[in-house]
Amino acid sequence: MEFKIFFRSMVKRWWIITLLLAITVIFTLVFTNSRTPIYASAATYVVSPASDVLDETSFLSGLSVLGGQPTVANTYASIATSSSIKQKASEALGLTPAQAASLMVFSRVRTGTNVIEISVEGTDPLLVQTFAHKIGESTTDYISNLKGVYDLKLLDDAGSPDKPIRPNKSLYLILGAALGLALGAGIAFLMGLNEY
Repeated sequence: MEFKIFFRSMVKRWWIITLLLAITVIFTLVFTNSRTPIYASAATYVVSPASDVLDETSFLSGLSVLGGQPTVANTYASIATSSSIKQKASEALGLTPAQAASLMVFSRVRTGTNVIEISVEGTDPLLVQTFAHKIGESTTDYISNLKGVYDLKLLDDAGSPDKPIRPNKSLYLILGAALGLALGAGIAFLMGLNEY
């Protein structure tokens, strides 16, 4: 019985569903288009025993530590996101304080590996790519000056972002349309109940 009421309500009040669908889709389009696009670029690096380590015992010990736990990689990942590295990269590129503040730096160690991914997010795609490269360069320079038994070597350089990562317009439109349909169907159904 309820299904029949629901179906009749949908057919009889199709205009309510259509109207709410249109409203939510238009609102979603306006909302997504008003948001500033955010781009991202990432470079990857590998943590490995330094090639210039002359002490064989230190070299083998370094391999053992890297194979047992990613503590070194986690430390290097933290260095990449430090304020000092960001400041060095900003100064090297001659960025203004506003430009530097608009760039977010992230790093993570890929699970089960000693590969570090350093990524940068911002509103300017070219600046994002350039800054990601410079952050990685500043990090490797800093680590090389530590004169430790580990190196940080570039695996894949930062690429040029071809499209923004946020906002995801397709996802927002799907969610907006689904919300509009659900609201329209719900209102139509409730109005139909009053007739019985």
